[in-house]
Amino acid sequence: MNASPQPQHIRPVQIATAVGEGLRVFLSAPLISVVYAGIFMLAGLGLLGALASLGFGPMGLPLIGGFMLIAPGLLAGFFAISRVRRSGGKPGIRDVVAGFVNTPRDLWGLMLVCGFVFVIWMTDAGILYSFMVGDNSSGWSLLLPLSGTVLRFHLGVSIAGGFFALIVFFVTAYAVPLLIERRAGLVVAVNASVRAVFHSFFTNMLWALILAATVMLSIAMPLLLPVALPVMAYASESIYRQVFPTATPTPS
Repeated sequence: MNASPQPQHIRPVQIATAVGEGLRVFLSAPLISVVYAGIFMLAGLGLLGALASLGFGPMGLPLIGGFMLIAPGLLAGFFAISRVRRSGGKPGIRDVVAGFVNTPRDLWGLMLVCGFVFVIWMTDAGILYSFMVGDNSSGWSLLLPLSGTVLRFHLGVSIAGGFFALIVFFVTAYAVPLLIERRAGLVVAVNASVRAVFHSFFTNMLWALILAATVMLSIAMPLLLPVALPVMAYASESIYRQVFPTATPTPS
């Protein structure tokens, strides 16, 4: 576990291969994938509805963007589904739960850091909201930047949010899978993740953009999320296995 895994170079064309693999894995276990992702769809709808009803509709988009800061933690469940499927079994909710129960403490520590970044992000967005928007009016329509003031608010928070999201991507993109499969401890995994991103910088930035755009669009159109989130999660696993091809799944 102490040896640092060595990343392999990947090219943009491999992203298409990974997405195809993600779709194939999803189609091999569609029910549990949709059920698992559907939990977060319902939670997201509840939070967005609460913001809209309380008159803070414009804060909905920062909340959607902030999901990308904590989403890496969901991979534990998707990796468990994929692992059971590869072994010839039929994955179910018990396997998802087991995936989290068997998650190493280092991963929980990393997710706590991501959660802390999420809190900072939402706090900054809230402060900017109070200065730039200020008033509160109920309605789902205010989730969209339909006025100049709200548009400027979203442009402002997008700059800060992009910075936070980029940091989290560098740290978690490969560290989370390495920790899930117990191939490295926290420090080694984070170091390997940062090196892997820089090793294929353009491809990883392209993947980060595709990943963020797909997931955020799916959250904004919630019925897409139960499909898009699993496909992107399984695609992320495929890219991870291309970057660190010596990874071998551990039994649950």
